[in-house]
Amino acid sequence: MGDTALEKTAEELRHEIDELHRQQREITERLRDPRGLRRGGFSNVAPRNQGRRAFPRPAERNDVEDEPPAKRRLSSAVVKVDGEDVSKDGEFPVDGNGTQVKVGENGTSDQSDKKQSGLHRGSWSQRDAEQRRTNKRYEAFALPEPAPRVLPKNEDPKLVNRNRRMLGNLLGTLEKFRKEDKQRSGTDAYARRTAALQRAEEKAREESERLRLQERENLTEKRRRDLTLRARVAAKAEQKKLELLFLQWSEHQKKLSNFIR
Repeated sequence: MGDTALEKTAEELRHEIDELHRQQREITERLRDPRGLRRGGFSNVAPRNQGRRAFPRPAERNDVEDEPPAKRRLSSAVVKVDGEDVSKDGEFPVDGNGTQVKVGENGTSDQSDKKQSGLHRGSWSQRDAEQRRTNKRYEAFALPEPAPRVLPKNEDPKLVNRNRRMLGNLLGTLEKFRKEDKQRSGTDAYARRTAALQRAEEKAREESERLRLQERENLTEKRRRDLTLRARVAAKAEQKKLELLFLQWSEHQKKLSNFIR
């Protein structure tokens, strides 16, 4: 029964020591960042390689259109008989486009050579039309050439006169404002307004300085309290560690005494 009570007390001491260490870490964090500016600052940072994923590039359709049609392999072999293409297994002969044609009695096909040449010419003309459409698309997407920039000429008398006229108007306006300001500066209303502005600026500066000093004093006082609290927590943690060591030593001595007996 005493062993159970002793183990429970040791477990409680370990738990109290862990809690005191946690309080020490919190106080140390407050001392490092008294204003709390770095708390939760890196929670929304995305992974480094998240935005570097490669996207598959789509295939170029123009290259596919320009290529000739793929050749298809026939199921039956073809041999030449008297200069004609005839299927080996007695089936119909095959023309250049891969389609079957009927064979006459003398072994010749019903389709003439002119029709076959016409089909070849039609396929080539279709490819030429596709090529022309592709070239037109490239020309449509081509960027226009930038127009040459025309720089102003300093030798132009009209431009020089305009610049002189604008500069003269600006200098005249500035001189007018300077004279008006000089006339108003001698009046009592202007002096009172200037004095009021100076007093307001001085008061705002004093208030800002007072708030800055007050904030510094508060931070200093808070730091002093945290240092004192951390020292007390550290001392209490050391005390708990000594108590735990004493309990472990007592348990060890008790086991030794039982062994000697």
